[in-house]
Amino acid sequence: MLADPQPAGGTAALWSSSDLPGLGDQLLVRVIERELRARLGDWCVRPFAPHGWTRPQRADAGFIAEPLGERTPHRVRELAENHHLHLVAPSFPLGDDLAARYGADVPGAAFFTAGLGLRPDAACVAVRVAEAVPAELVAWAGRQPLLSVRDEESARRLREAGVKGEVAVVGHPGLLLERLLPADSLKARANQLRQLGQLPADGRSYLVVQVPAEGFEKLRPTIAKIVELLAVQDVVLLPIGVPVPEGDWAALPPDTVLEDRAAVLADSAAVIAVDEHVAAAAQAYGRNWVLLDPTGREGAAAELFGAAERVAQRPSQLAAAFRRALKAGPGGHEEAVRALDEHLDAVAKTAEAAFAASGQGLPDRVAALVAENRALRVAHHRLRERVTADRHAMVELTLKGGPVEGGPELEEERRLHGELAERHRELVERLGASERELDAMRRTKLFRYTRALRFVYGKLRSR
Repeated sequence: MLADPQPAGGTAALWSSSDLPGLGDQLLVRVIERELRARLGDWCVRPFAPHGWTRPQRADAGFIAEPLGERTPHRVRELAENHHLHLVAPSFPLGDDLAARYGADVPGAAFFTAGLGLRPDAACVAVRVAEAVPAELVAWAGRQPLLSVRDEESARRLREAGVKGEVAVVGHPGLLLERLLPADSLKARANQLRQLGQLPADGRSYLVVQVPAEGFEKLRPTIAKIVELLAVQDVVLLPIGVPVPEGDWAALPPDTVLEDRAAVLADSAAVIAVDEHVAAAAQAYGRNWVLLDPTGREGAAAELFGAAERVAQRPSQLAAAFRRALKAGPGGHEEAVRALDEHLDAVAKTAEAAFAASGQGLPDRVAALVAENRALRVAHHRLRERVTADRHAMVELTLKGGPVEGGPELEEERRLHGELAERHRELVERLGASERELDAMRRTKLFRYTRALRFVYGKLRSR
């Protein structure tokens, strides 16, 4: 039974790209959700993505995001009525060609170019902007209650395109990753990965190399030189949505979950990143890092939390970049974190103001559905923690010479994991059904027509 079916807070929609396998796709939505909950208390934060749960992939580790759907007048009205605030934080630049990133036409792509089309509109939090700024994006920016970007280049593009309002430049949310996944809590995961053979043996230092989409073979000689320069003993490849290169170096699977990727970065001696997200995560854990940016598209965001000398346009410049990074030492991102925290504080105040203006009373049935939704998400989170604990127990048992192929212990482990998978499927189905029932309830004429009465009722209850 649910002890308190009446939610005390509002509902925020968080538009993301969590249905893609990149580190930034998973990192941004998870970090911002955590920061919102820390500031807003008993609010319901509902992550959305273009495909959402209709396009599941292993890298999300079962993290649930709802499909945005097509940008029709009905869907816009539905989203506006069911949430007190909309926040936008995808890894890809706004106004970009999403079909090229997803490999097919994307439902709801227009949301990331034109927003909801209302006033106030969905607010962008630490986004980037495509090189060619669409006119719809300029109009959307003018309707937003808050707008922040994570690089000076995006701010310049918006201003030159005609945006008159304030455009705040803040740090990459990945700089706050240590709050979500503290380094101390990741040590057990790193040990598991060592036992599974995905990391070097305990005590051996290693360099993490994010695998670029192309041109990795040309990078191999440079990596060997940097290994000698840094006096590290091994190399671990971090492929993100790309095939694992063949060779003698250890490599994580390309769809490794966020927690394992963070554990590898936090445990490393140094990092060669090829995108801003891995660089931000390395900075969050105080790792020595450099960024290989041959296209010039990633460095602008990284330079906000790291010196420009850490960015190299060619592989031949990486060794020199590491020498400069070693001389500069860690740190240097405190100002970017401060600006990000201040902006998130302003987002929280805007959310609270929107909630107060909407009227806090909810019909009992809607309140029960919201509470059930929250309970299902908590249950799903605990299930993920159980799966992690089971993996650790299985690794320990195997190292002790436990179950053998076909043995009764292994069969029992397989049975338990099958039960966990079935419980996961049932939770996802129940969550989807609750979301649909809640949406249907909020779309009824009775719910819409009694909005004024609920506002008055909420004011009376708050006295």
